[in-house]
Amino acid sequence: MRKLLVFIGFLAGVASCIYPFDPVIDGEAGDMAVFEASIIVGGVSTVRVSKAWSLNWSSTGVYNAVAWVEGDDGTRYDTYVGSSSGREIKIHTENASPDKSYRMVAELDGKKYSSDWIKPLPPPDLESVDIDLSPTGDNVDVLVTLKGGNESTGYLGVYFDETWEFHAEHLCKYELDTLRWEVSKRVEPYPNYWCWKSNTSSIKVLECSKFEGGRIASYPIHSFSRSDNRNHKKYSINVRAVTLPQETYRFMKNLDDISNGTGSLFSPNPGEMVSNMFCESDPSAKVLGYVTVSIESTKRVFIDDRYHVPAPPPQTYFFLPSSPFSYMGYYYEGKYPVDFMTLVIDEREVMGIFWGPKRCIDCVVDGGTKQKPDFWEDE
Repeated sequence: MRKLLVFIGFLAGVASCIYPFDPVIDGEAGDMAVFEASIIVGGVSTVRVSKAWSLNWSSTGVYNAVAWVEGDDGTRYDTYVGSSSGREIKIHTENASPDKSYRMVAELDGKKYSSDWIKPLPPPDLESVDIDLSPTGDNVDVLVTLKGGNESTGYLGVYFDETWEFHAEHLCKYELDTLRWEVSKRVEPYPNYWCWKSNTSSIKVLECSKFEGGRIASYPIHSFSRSDNRNHKKYSINVRAVTLPQETYRFMKNLDDISNGTGSLFSPNPGEMVSNMFCESDPSAKVLGYVTVSIESTKRVFIDDRYHVPAPPPQTYFFLPSSPFSYMGYYYEGKYPVDFMTLVIDEREVMGIFWGPKRCIDCVVDGGTKQKPDFWEDE
């Protein structure tokens, strides 16, 4: 059987240490349920549900799954909010006790699924998070120093969520009057110049026992260009670290190897790796995926624009309208006046009020939000 194709990438929305697990299976796989759950004791847990189909189909998210977390004391945590993708369920486990064991339970298509009972391990010591220039001076690096804490297994998982305040590529100084179809200078500043944007990483698994004293110093977990919009004004990263059991580390390491093409010929594919999920309704049914139970160490840091190196935005999408009679057509195509500029076109300088797509003047269209995060530090 050919290997499963697993794509491991950034998650949208709130932080989670689970992998996006999107298998495409060769042969007749049927509609196997795939569960990836990160139960965070003292935080918000995430369950991601999908189905794995045969090669001529694809892994698809499901909208009819119900999931909850159970404690071995009988407590049930089932307040959840489905994400916009329909694949993620958020379960509030902020009040879960660290001295209990937990499992995930789900219902899908009339079947009941559950995981093994797992007791969370004490978190590692997250000593510091530093943001500095890369050795070449071209990038901004995020470095963490951490070591295994009490009851260390020698295996750690590190992931993060990041938020930054950025601006649109251009400060729009002109506006289009759609009653007269005329362009004039703006009286008020364009409102969507500054925004916030967020991103969440997938987990990075580390074997800290390979390092002296089990301490990993200044380990790079993230890097971005100095001209990246993360450096426009203020950037924040919230690093999260968990202790992993050896079997969890091996499962995630295998997924990472397969995703990056570093696995050997004899590496198991995800369909053959042992899952800690099973179907209570039909014990013979095959289930894919994995459930983790963790207590996090977290550390948030901020940095200003000290490393920012401005880069001129691309000019290829700017143009001069042929005449005012074309304004209406361009407007309904999503084009807007941007600024009075002098650009080199066909080896000659051209001056005028150039137009471009709305995303180059509007940070919301460019994926940002005007809602300031609750944790954000004011100037």
